Amino acid sequence: MAGLQSPILAFQDDSLMHFEQIPVGSYKNFSYLVADERSKEAIIFDPAFEVEKLLTNLRKNGFRLRFIINTHAHFDHIEGNPDLASATGAKVLMHESSLAKKDIGVKDGEELNIGDVTLRFLHTPGHSPESMCIIVNDSTLVTGDTLFIGECGRVDLPGGSANALYDSFEKIRLLDHSLIVYPGHDYGKKKSASLKEELETNYTLAPRSRAEFVTFMSQP
Repeated sequence: MAGLQSPILAFQDDSLMHFEQIPVGSYKNFSYLVADERSKEAIIFDPAFEVEKLLTNLRKNGFRLRFIINTHAHFDHIEGNPDLASATGAKVLMHESSLAKKDIGVKDGEELNIGDVTLRFLHTPGHSPESMCIIVNDSTLVTGDTLFIGECGRVDLPGGSANALYDSFEKIRLLDHSLIVYPGHDYGKKKSASLKEELETNYTLAPRSRAEFVTFMSQP
């Protein structure tokens, strides 16, 4: 589908990908700025709050925002969509099942290319029906509220499902364990970790049968 609190952490790799993890709002949210340094085209994930902070980052780097991508449609991940889209002309992209206002709906496994940056969308329901994780350049896994560092998203909100999250975790287990997990909230002891580390230490990812997992997720 071509075309289609603490200091900011910024990263770059040999593919000229610019990546920033940006703390926003009072709910310990993370927004993410991803851009191709060559074309100066950019994407922002989950612009929950502090839209001016995100715009300042775009202007500082000379980036042009092409897409706003939401990992899911809870208010604390989409609150900034209208203002950011109005200021930049960017298109809003979510999973096709989302009922929230969007310009583009994507399917599981679909890809988006922005210059040298490639995104692959994984439908990972459980926290919400439309939840997605996004693999960026085969190195980074933006997980939204599906998976936190040392924790996972709750399933007791409307549309949540422990059964669906079990299947999503089974999908995540099959990914490259060297991927670096970047979550939707700063709830862990650190701000990112390898998938390998999470599989070894995150108690919510411990091996369980489906029935055991559903019971586990129902406990307070």
